[in-house]
Amino acid sequence: MTDYALNDRGSLEIVTENFYDTEIMRVFGGLSFGKLRTWTGNAALVPEPDNPFDPHTVSVRIGPNKIGHLAQHDAQRYWPYLARVIASGYTPVAPLKLEATVLRQDGQAEVDATARLSIAAPDLLFPLNTPPAQAAVLPQGPSIKVLDEQEFTEYLHSVTPPSGEGRVMLTLETNKVRNHHGQTLDIVDVLYERRQVGRLSTQMSQQFIPIIDHAFQQEKLTAVWGTIRGSAFEVSMTLQAARPEDIPAEWFEQLPNDVPELLPPGGSHSVPDAYVPAEADRSRNAKKWRKGLAVSAAGSAERAPHDDEVTAQRSSAGPGTGVLGRVHVAVWALLAMTVLLGGVGVVFLGIEPLVSALCFIVAVATGFMSFYLARMSTGVARR
Repeated sequence: MTDYALNDRGSLEIVTENFYDTEIMRVFGGLSFGKLRTWTGNAALVPEPDNPFDPHTVSVRIGPNKIGHLAQHDAQRYWPYLARVIASGYTPVAPLKLEATVLRQDGQAEVDATARLSIAAPDLLFPLNTPPAQAAVLPQGPSIKVLDEQEFTEYLHSVTPPSGEGRVMLTLETNKVRNHHGQTLDIVDVLYERRQVGRLSTQMSQQFIPIIDHAFQQEKLTAVWGTIRGSAFEVSMTLQAARPEDIPAEWFEQLPNDVPELLPPGGSHSVPDAYVPAEADRSRNAKKWRKGLAVSAAGSAERAPHDDEVTAQRSSAGPGTGVLGRVHVAVWALLAMTVLLGGVGVVFLGIEPLVSALCFIVAVATGFMSFYLARMSTGVARR
């Protein structure tokens, strides 16, 4: 499916655990001890309704590698919005920064990774409108103030959503204006739905005019992300676009429109099964589990425990509990025999010296045996 670039004006940390060590290593092609490496690029957000651990999981994937998932409460917030994108025939993607290194923990090598998505709050993921079909959408960047929007206040109030803030797609067009000195200047007008809602400053216009001209030569308009904010008393508008020097060369070659039209909002959109097991999913005896991903669903408390839980319960009393009890019995029996043989030896000391000597020898042997078993039982208990 074609990628759909979600609004990236925000930040969200995702869950990356040792559970995903193998996949994270694959992204980097290997990691070194103590050397931090960074990966940046778009990652796909994939709802997994067939996930056997939690049917509300939203995994985060770099290509085929599942390197993390949204925390449970974040997955619930974003799920319906991601479902809308997928039902419209697109793959939702957002910029991701992944940092990872290898550390030694308890004598074992472990991947230590953090990952953060650049993604807006759920209700600001999509624009209120869509750009024209024949438009190239600039990459998002720092906010730029739109000037003279007060001249279009009545129209902008009709556009502003009830929440007071919304994301919009704007187009930029070059126009000639005469300043108060009588000079004619090229200025960039800002339009919403082909209707002017403001303009850029003279200095900012000079930066964007070459980009607008380049797209126009390819018979395309130049579209940008914008934000509208308003109340009953005022309204303002900004656009978020990368500066010309920050626009990658491939943009000028492809002139992409990565904000296509989606299905109407509202209602519920189903998503197809998409669960792909991570490497650790393939082992039922995986030692590490996912923090923040509950083994979920109604009635989960009434299920039979997992194999690893059963193992933990069986081992909670300490290893070798039954054997340990039998060892204690043997120690006390040998001690009793030692005392008894010692007493018999004392009795026969003046009567039968040979019998007495034999009793003392056997008593010493049983005493050493009881001491050895006592030491062994102490070692078992400690383990």
